[in-house]
Amino acid sequence: MAGKERALATLFGLLLIASLLPMPSAAQGVVGSISLECGDDPELQVKPGEYEDSVVECIVTNDGAVLAENVQITEEWDGVYVNMMISEDSFTIEAGESETFTVTFSCDERTDASIEYEFTITATVTAWGPIPVEGTPLSQVANHTGDVTIKEYGFVTLDIPDTSSRTMQTSDELSITFQVDNDGNADDTIEIRIINANELEQLGFTLQSGDFIVARDVQSGGVSEQLEFIIRAPSEADAEIRNVITIEATSTLDDSKDMVDFDLIVEAQEESGGLGSGLSEVSTDDLALYGAIGGGVLFLIFLLVIIGRVSKRSSKGKVATDAPTEPPIEIDDDDEFDLDLDFDLDLDDDEFLSDDFDSMLDDL
Repeated sequence: MAGKERALATLFGLLLIASLLPMPSAAQGVVGSISLECGDDPELQVKPGEYEDSVVECIVTNDGAVLAENVQITEEWDGVYVNMMISEDSFTIEAGESETFTVTFSCDERTDASIEYEFTITATVTAWGPIPVEGTPLSQVANHTGDVTIKEYGFVTLDIPDTSSRTMQTSDELSITFQVDNDGNADDTIEIRIINANELEQLGFTLQSGDFIVARDVQSGGVSEQLEFIIRAPSEADAEIRNVITIEATSTLDDSKDMVDFDLIVEAQEESGGLGSGLSEVSTDDLALYGAIGGGVLFLIFLLVIIGRVSKRSSKGKVATDAPTEPPIEIDDDDEFDLDLDFDLDLDDDEFLSDDFDSMLDDL
């Protein structure tokens, strides 16, 4: 009991002495007073390849003019996805002097931008020189409260399934379908454009859908709806037209972008009206089919000719061997036409038909 009384007496004596001492004009302050100042609220950069911790610098100052102060640094923190670490948690600070410490915030890459935490840093005077004051009304406290946030970033992927060269005929329309993936950490509005549209239009291409499309509010980790550019080939092409088309998707959160390009080819027009032009438009399969049909027709005609000649010769043989049923018609010498039909046939020759068929084949 006597020890406590002596400590209190000493404390009051020190307070009395401090109040009587002259104070410099630049350090007018109460014994045991303290102040705490910290930098701007932290914002964590979590984009892959660009991640870095966020560091806040704080300065704690003994605003008193007489005694040194023992100062304890503590924090109030309930962060789950973000860590908070103080570089030093206790100081002995002479009157009018300051000490600096840092608070480091860290988390994983790709942390969602919707995460936000409040933090409080507290500096508490625990002793005036050799006199402990922690937990008493003489213990001064200074606070700093702030918020830690996650910086939004974009990470865009342009997904065009077919990036091979596209071959077109004049005036053909080409549909280029695609989607955009948002691999960033926040909802993003993604802009897609044909960046060499002017060049294509000068070559005669028409951008039916325009050269700019917006995919709005694509969720983090999500994919846009299917989008489409429609391009019409030039109406004329004396020679083959070949040019690259370049499509670019850009995030509106930052400068993230993705680009895809491939060739557009317009075949030269064929000259119309000539035989060569007509044949050039016929495929090899069509030519084979037409050849087979033509060959079949020629064979059929050949077969019909043979059958007709054989039938004709057979009819002549039959007429020569059969006795006439009608009396012959006599033609006067004065008639306008003199038909001298001389059938000198050996009707008893068994080889007549065979020889006649052979002679008919020779005629063919």
